[in-house]
Amino acid sequence: MILIITGPSGVGKNTIIDALSKKLDFNFSVSHTTRPKRVSEVNGKDYYFISNEEFQNMINNNELVEFEEYGGFAYGTSRKELNQDGLVILDLEVNGATKLLNNNNDFIGLFIDIDDKELINRLKNRGHNSEFINKRMELASKQRKYKDMYHYKIENVDINTSVNEIIDIIYKLEER
Repeated sequence: MILIITGPSGVGKNTIIDALSKKLDFNFSVSHTTRPKRVSEVNGKDYYFISNEEFQNMINNNELVEFEEYGGFAYGTSRKELNQDGLVILDLEVNGATKLLNNNNDFIGLFIDIDDKELINRLKNRGHNSEFINKRMELASKQRKYKDMYHYKIENVDINTSVNEIIDIIYKLEER
């Protein structure tokens, strides 16, 4: 089963996936990106950090099932990452997630969201300035227009509640 988790930046997708990893056995699909590695990130765990040339070669060789530009950097999911046994979880930007769902009826889409006030607080706590936050809020508004295309929607008010909701969804899907 392939579960795609998406939502605006700052809604808690990474936190939810980290919490799920402590309760469930799954394979996390590591995306490729051209953006610089942050201090706390690990190559091959958080992302595969590659050059623009390497990314373009992956596109040319049809190695990516989806790719998008986001914030001036390229992000993509390799076909190899999807060919894992058991539950595979992807953390994707909304455009890439929507494209994958439109082309793959077997994939399950889950849209994570929070209210605007909380989203602004989280972006501020990450150290972003007002201009960046305003751009992200505009983007979040556009991304939310796709929310109804997803199989499941989670309002991430409380991390434990959200994680338990997702676990329940996964168990129900596995029973099919």
